[in-house]
Amino acid sequence: MLVSTAMLSFIVLGLTAVFIQTQKAFKTGIRQNTITDAGRSIMDMITSDLRQMSDAQNTNEYNFYWDLPTSASLIVNYLNGVPIRTNELNEIFILEHTNNSWVGVGYAVSNYPGVAIGSLYRYETNWTSLAPVFSNDLFSAFYTNIAVSNFNGNYWHRVADGVIDLRVSAYDQFGNTNYTRQLNQYGWVAYPIGGPPLSLPVFTSNTLPNSVELEFGILEPDALIQARALAGNPTALYNFLSSNAAPNMEVFRQRVTIAAATR
Repeated sequence: MLVSTAMLSFIVLGLTAVFIQTQKAFKTGIRQNTITDAGRSIMDMITSDLRQMSDAQNTNEYNFYWDLPTSASLIVNYLNGVPIRTNELNEIFILEHTNNSWVGVGYAVSNYPGVAIGSLYRYETNWTSLAPVFSNDLFSAFYTNIAVSNFNGNYWHRVADGVIDLRVSAYDQFGNTNYTRQLNQYGWVAYPIGGPPLSLPVFTSNTLPNSVELEFGILEPDALIQARALAGNPTALYNFLSSNAAPNMEVFRQRVTIAAATR
């Protein structure tokens, strides 16, 4: 009886271990599917806005804008000491024309202090007509809010947490980025091309990009929990994200054709 009881105990322990591992794998799969579905939904939302990009036919209004990253919004992922990818956080503005209304849509990430990870916010406001840039137009509320990191609830709504990568690249009909024509001295890109941000711009073109490539990256739940635990220590958080984020994040990429672009 003692031998039988011992053997039965070993069998029960083995089955318990198998059950625990199976349960962990099941929960991991559920979390993976959840983050994948969430990422796809966010991509669908942003690409839908990009597809509706419109030409204001007004050289004093932005059709499309995004800033290029500063050092505080860059995370380089390393694998065995070798850099494998760089995550950026662009702030994006899109002008849309719906029936008789002009709609300004924007996306930006509210960072933890000094570290490129945070919550994705969506901006939206509308008006029946367009005004020059920074004269109470659709763009000015977007630009003013991101300049002071003030995500005003009248315009901004939180979409997702744990966002580590948000970037766009614009292309012409030949597949060229043309950054030499798009990039200005302030480190951001706008369509129409050119124009300083603090005065009425003098644009050289009213064109839209032919297509836009969107890349979006979000941390998996376990990595996000660890990142939140390190939020009070920016250096430790940066080191964690640089060394470990690449295998623990979902990255989505899609090229969007702009229907209103001149071809």
